[in-house]
Amino acid sequence: MVGDLCIALGSDASTLAKLDALLDIREPIANDDHVIRQGDKFRGLFAVRRGCFKSYTIDRDGGEQVQGFHFPGELIGLEAVSRGTHGANVVALTASATCRLEYSELLRISSCSAGLQEQLFRLFSSRLASQHWRTADFPATERLATFLLDVATRLAQRGHDGDAFELVMARSDIANYLGLATETVSRGFGRLASQGIIDVRRKRVCIKDRAALEAAAGSAAEIF
Repeated sequence: MVGDLCIALGSDASTLAKLDALLDIREPIANDDHVIRQGDKFRGLFAVRRGCFKSYTIDRDGGEQVQGFHFPGELIGLEAVSRGTHGANVVALTASATCRLEYSELLRISSCSAGLQEQLFRLFSSRLASQHWRTADFPATERLATFLLDVATRLAQRGHDGDAFELVMARSDIANYLGLATETVSRGFGRLASQGIIDVRRKRVCIKDRAALEAAAGSAAEIF
């Protein structure tokens, strides 16, 4: 079923059966393979079944700008709905897998299902909320704490462990995403760990004190 393979986009059995028929299950995707290239025509959404993906753009000077990360159960390509083309590249950060939902068919089915429509609106709304804090002028520690809360919350909402997870992306990618220096991010992890708020072992992060992590995030934590 859709809920098992990709993401819970509906609740009634008939709607899930219709969505199952739309699924285009893709072959496993290797690390560093792209599923979307900037400028590609928008035809459908990709749901992450396994692994992790990074969205990024290339600026006029050839520099990479990380736009976001996508975890199991999340949809890729929402930003292309309005413009008709994809505004970013999307690359696998580890061995991954996706399935594809034809957008026109998804809309057709959702027009007959109030529950599915609500879930789609929630997806768009949550994406906006999770990105809002990045535009604000928060100190480095608050930005890192908020990032960890964001990842934890998104994973927990989709049935994964929100207290212990792998951050498979490079520290430099996290720094790029947060608008910080890589050294600043590394020091931030060390500071949160020394305070007993998190435990970091290579790429694995365990949240030991969520209340303290929320306090470290400051006002940005209000979005969670």
